[in-house]
Amino acid sequence: MEKKVYTILIVDDNSNNLKVLAGVLKIAGYEFRMAKSGQQALNVLEKTTPDLILLDIQMPDMDGFETCVKIKENEELAKIPVIFLTANTDSESVNKAFKSGGVDFVTKPFNSEELLARIQTHITIKVQSEELVRQNAAKDKFFSIISHDLKNPLANIIGFAELIKDSSHELDPEKLEMFVGYIHNSALFTLEILEDLLDWARIQMGSLKSVKNKFNLSNLLLNNIEGHFPQALAKSIDFQSNFDENIIINADERMITAVVRNLISNAIKFTPKGGHISISTREKIINNKRMIETEIRDTGIGINKENLTKLFQIEQNYNSKGTNNETGTGLGLILCKEFINQNNGSIRVESEPAVGSSFIFDLECA
Repeated sequence: MEKKVYTILIVDDNSNNLKVLAGVLKIAGYEFRMAKSGQQALNVLEKTTPDLILLDIQMPDMDGFETCVKIKENEELAKIPVIFLTANTDSESVNKAFKSGGVDFVTKPFNSEELLARIQTHITIKVQSEELVRQNAAKDKFFSIISHDLKNPLANIIGFAELIKDSSHELDPEKLEMFVGYIHNSALFTLEILEDLLDWARIQMGSLKSVKNKFNLSNLLLNNIEGHFPQALAKSIDFQSNFDENIIINADERMITAVVRNLISNAIKFTPKGGHISISTREKIINNKRMIETEIRDTGIGINKENLTKLFQIEQNYNSKGTNNETGTGLGLILCKEFINQNNGSIRVESEPAVGSSFIFDLECA
C-alpha cells in the first residue's frame, strides 16, 4: 500500500517565511500550498482541503485569529488542525489562539525539528480521529443490521409458524405450502445475513485471512450459475455466459465463491422479469501481471451516480429493495470488496439507471 502524502497550507504574509517553511516541509516529504493573507487562505480552502494549516498570527487586514475563526465556521474545514506561528508567547495571545480554534502554537523563530514533530503529532491525531469516526459508523451499521434486518425475517418465521400452529386444521394444502415457503425463504435469508455478519466480524478482528490456492474459475462460475437457476427461473431471467472452460487462478476459493454468489444473487434481485444476466471473462495485463477480469452484467434497474460511491462502504448504509421487493442489507458488497482486496485484486461497478449494472473484478492468473 502506498504511503499517503499529507498536504499542509502555509499562511504567512512574509515571503521569506513562506520559502523557509516550504523548504522544511518539502524535505520532510509533505506537499504544501501557500497563501500570503487570511483571505487568500480562505480562497485556497475553497479549492483544496489540506491535512493541516500553519497560520501566522500577525497579518494585515485579517489576522490569524480572525482567519482561524472563519475557517472553523465552515463545517467541512472545521476538523483541519491549525497550528499558529507567532512571536508572541504572552498568555493572552496563547489563550486567544486556542479560543479561536487552534490546536497548538510554535514560536518564531521556529526550530525545524520541533515544528515537524508537532505537525506529525497533530496529523496523527487527526487520522486516528477520522478512523475512529469511521469505525463507529461501521459499528452503527453492524448493529442496525442485527436489530432491524435480522429481526424482520425472524419475525416472518415466528409469525407464519404461529399461523400454521394455531390454524393448521383450517388451512388448505395450497395455503399451508405457501406459508411453509415463506418460512423457508425467511430462514435462508436469516442464515445468509448471519454468515455475512460473522465474516464481517472476523475481518474486523483480523481473524479472516485468505488462503490462496490454484483452482478453476470456470467451474466456480458454472456451479454458481446452476445454483441460482431456481431464483432466475422464478423471474424468467436467462443467463448468458462467455468464458473458457479452463481458467486457472490463484486465490482463496471460498472467498471468491462468496463474491460470485453475492454478485449473481444481486443481479437477479435487481433485474426485472424477463431480463438477462451475462457472465464473461477476459485476460488482461495489469502492472506486468496476467489477470483475469470477470464481469457480471445485468439488465436491471441500475444505480444512480450519487449511490455508486456508497456501495462498498458500510458506514454509508446503502441498500435498496429488489424488483420483487427482495430485501437485503448491503453487507454483501462490503464483503465482496474485502475478499477481492485480500486476494490482491480489485473490484469496480459501472451502472446506468433503468439500463443495468456491471460488477467487474480482477484476479491474478495462476
